[in-house]
Amino acid sequence: MDREQRRREKLYRNFKESLAGGITPPVYDENDLLDIFDYANDVYDEYVQFEVILLAARLYPESEEMMQRRAFYMYGNLSMTEGAANLAASRSQESALWAVLDLMVRHPSPEECRKAMMAILDRYSDFDDETAIQLVDSCSDLGIFDWVVQHKDELQRRCAYPETFLYEMAMEADSRADYDLASKLMEELTEREPFNATFWHMLAQLQVRLDNYSEALASIDYALAIDAASEAYQLTKAQILFDMKADRGKAVEMVEELLRKEPGNKVAVHTLAAMYTFEDRVVDAVSLLNGYLEKNPADKEAVEHLLMLGDRDSGIMAVKKYFSSFPEENTEEWAAWAKSFYNRDQYRQCADILLVLMEHCGQIPEWTPMLEGLYRSGDYQAIVTLYRDVVLAAEDASGFDLSMTDALIFVLSLVRCGQSMAAKKLIDLVTQLDVRDVYPFEKRLTAMKVCDIMKSIGGAIGSGVDFEVDPIDPFLAKN
Repeated sequence: MDREQRRREKLYRNFKESLAGGITPPVYDENDLLDIFDYANDVYDEYVQFEVILLAARLYPESEEMMQRRAFYMYGNLSMTEGAANLAASRSQESALWAVLDLMVRHPSPEECRKAMMAILDRYSDFDDETAIQLVDSCSDLGIFDWVVQHKDELQRRCAYPETFLYEMAMEADSRADYDLASKLMEELTEREPFNATFWHMLAQLQVRLDNYSEALASIDYALAIDAASEAYQLTKAQILFDMKADRGKAVEMVEELLRKEPGNKVAVHTLAAMYTFEDRVVDAVSLLNGYLEKNPADKEAVEHLLMLGDRDSGIMAVKKYFSSFPEENTEEWAAWAKSFYNRDQYRQCADILLVLMEHCGQIPEWTPMLEGLYRSGDYQAIVTLYRDVVLAAEDASGFDLSMTDALIFVLSLVRCGQSMAAKKLIDLVTQLDVRDVYPFEKRLTAMKVCDIMKSIGGAIGSGVDFEVDPIDPFLAKN
């Protein structure tokens, strides 16, 4: 199998290189094109699949197998249901693969799907690799993956290469977080192909998800016995050793050694940074990520990791370089990224991203996540500075599209910074608004609540009596 896989990979790479070089691909026989298409499907290369379809349509227009693949490509990759149905209708032969496609196009009820699949199982005795793959994928899309599990042995006996079927089942089970089933399927694969290092590696990863660390360590050792040079396998072993607390020192040394050989290995960088963090070596983790981001400023995951370590200066600098590494501004997308931190109660990180974004682009879609992030982080002075230097300094503050919630955060921050009279002026301005003009109704309710809180604060300030703001601060309850 490994030799065959290498042959298919070589065909695929030669084909892709000819495309990249602007050269018309040489004439391949039909079987070669099928192998290239299937390998491209394995590695999710839609571009090569499309080019194979075009070439095959010219060289082998009568190829039934290529027509089947074209139909599934149209349905699954291009959402061309009608085109796929037309190809199925014009077929010259009956096959299990055409029957599966017909079922996908019709998409009947799950009960009907089960009956149709049983009819396919009863009628056809030989499933090639493509049929096995599409059968598993189709049953998943049709909501009857349980039928595949129930009839696994019968289906497997009909497959020309059962390993393909088992692999597809394992991947589908993994995607459904059914790690127990996926692990059992991968165990069967390793029994069938004991010298396939990839299968052992995948089994180890599934065993980790099941917290079976001892078994995972044995599996990854099998993979390394077959391919000792694999960096991916070495990383997995280091992670297993670290997670099972067998020898964390050795695990760290393994990743450090790997990075000395390949400093740009992204997975190794993130793995080692996490290990340093768990070992209370935050300074080392920050240094590692800073060095990596110098050469890879657009690595969003690394920027996020750095932000979470708490070194604000490094995090803010990384965000600045991240934004600058893109030739086109993506304000909405970046604001949504910041808000994802807010949704995880990571307020400081959200605020820092939006502060940098406002500096970088001159504006942000909404202020509330930034102001609330700063407020929940206790950075009241930063909010007061924004109010005085940005909002009050603007010729027309309406362009900021500030909300009633934003106004309340400004008031609370001014009070907490000892600037009660400035807070009173803003309160008087806001409470003059007629909340009946606020739409939709949900915003009106918020505006009414904000006005009530502001009137309480304004009354306390006007009385000249010292008061505690905490009891009426609506943000403290969520901290």
